[in-house]
Amino acid sequence: MWGIFMEGLINGSVYYKIFDKTFNNSSHRYIKQNNSINETEIVENKKSITTYFKAQDILILNQAHGNQIVNADESIIAVPEADGSITTKKNLVLAVQSADCVPVLLASGDGKIIGAAHAGWKGSINNIISNIVTKITEKGAKNLIAVIGPAIAQSSYEVDDEYYKAFLSKDINNKQFFINSIKENHYMFDLPAFVELKLKEAGVKDIKNIAEDTYTNPLKYPSKRRSYHLQEPYNQNILSAIVMK
Repeated sequence: MWGIFMEGLINGSVYYKIFDKTFNNSSHRYIKQNNSINETEIVENKKSITTYFKAQDILILNQAHGNQIVNADESIIAVPEADGSITTKKNLVLAVQSADCVPVLLASGDGKIIGAAHAGWKGSINNIISNIVTKITEKGAKNLIAVIGPAIAQSSYEVDDEYYKAFLSKDINNKQFFINSIKENHYMFDLPAFVELKLKEAGVKDIKNIAEDTYTNPLKYPSKRRSYHLQEPYNQNILSAIVMK
């Protein structure tokens, strides 16, 4: 049922793709993050995505590492500051950017409602997953299907004690997602597994986890953490996109 290269998800009506570095029709910049990115470049990159899907429009959010969800069925004038979107509109691509955080794509079992979420650690701990599942369910979605896109793996994601305590203060059972690092008072965190659990807790049973580490795949994926460690510019993103036809 699932596939990365625009294979039908639900009765041939819902499609998705992870646009990584192997997609040559884009420079992988979709929001003006700094002055090195011009508007023409952004427009052309967005056009490459809509052309790929043969879609009419695309919604890419101004992500804030929060838990806000946009209903794209409503009129949108400016780029929303949010980390998730849902729609019942056909030929409107919903997309989220990531470069270590967890992208999540959702579709109802009947292929009539879709959603996309950017789940960083801040959004994840503050219920971005339950929020988007609630919003999409309120619109009538049943038998949800989810794709967890490529993200930083536990073996690449070292965090400090303050971070660790923040998760345990929410739920002591979150300890299962941390293992001790070789560095004192530091831990290796499994963010994709945490997101997957939150999907299951929200009632999503059909989950596909792509399970590829953005940090250790430099030829395929941008990684903000890898760029920081190598003191390289961070100026590209993965785009995880979903559309109904």
